[in-house]
Amino acid sequence: MEIKAIAQKKQEIIDKFGEWTNHNIQLAEDTYTLGQKITGSEVKVRRILQAISDIVDRPFENLRILDLACLEGLYGIELALQGAEVVGIEGRQANIEKARFAKEALSLDNIQLVHDDVRNLSPEKYGTFDVVLCLGILYHLDVPDIFRFVENIATVCQKLLILDTHVSTNAEKCYIYNEQKYWGSDYAEHSGNSTPEERNKSLWASLDNLTSFWFTRPSLYNLLSEVGFTSVHECHNPAVIKYEVMRQRKEADRNTFLAIKGKKETILSSSIANNIPPERWPENQELEVAISTH
Repeated sequence: MEIKAIAQKKQEIIDKFGEWTNHNIQLAEDTYTLGQKITGSEVKVRRILQAISDIVDRPFENLRILDLACLEGLYGIELALQGAEVVGIEGRQANIEKARFAKEALSLDNIQLVHDDVRNLSPEKYGTFDVVLCLGILYHLDVPDIFRFVENIATVCQKLLILDTHVSTNAEKCYIYNEQKYWGSDYAEHSGNSTPEERNKSLWASLDNLTSFWFTRPSLYNLLSEVGFTSVHECHNPAVIKYEVMRQRKEADRNTFLAIKGKKETILSSSIANNIPPERWPENQELEVAISTH
């Protein structure tokens, strides 16, 4: 698209769906979705891009990547520009139209943008992916959807899940799923008397559920292990100062988690060690009790 056409189409999008809320995408030499400024989301893009490059260790052109709840499309657009085949799923019409506009402006034919609820994810519908991005969506889901969603991610993810999410620092409520306990806290998404139209317009909240469930770190680790990821890591570099340094908390309640699906290795130096059943992370209060009894 030519610059004049881009500017005109951008204004049409704004008139119909409102301004861009977060993703600042360069559409032409001097034209951005949010203007020529650094918004902060660019820093997170650097982290995601570097993690994929370091862990998957294959050219982007050889990767198929899924961007769940892709919002206005920044991460998927970046990965498509890098050469990957990308599928972005987004539940709100306003967001998906903005993402599609960026795709059109940049003449990208290797990204597919789908208006759908991420809870409909399945390999039958979308296939499988080398990398799955789950950025800023897990903590907007509630029980039991959140459990099925993580299971569905595991069925479509072949190598790397990048999960950027809030976690609960308090184990206030317990749910049992597949005979295992998972702890966390409930958080309000919408008021109880909100209408479907009002919820749809709340672009930074859940699609429809009134509350969401945030896992504690131990429960999140345990769930990722249960669904088939062989190792889980927290990513601290490249640094994202907004979430990690400025928080006045002993333990930040948001971070980027890297869940890798690999081959379970056998220990050769001690055969009896291979008989040890996998351990589950205890909650803080459970760990304190265990320590005090020894």
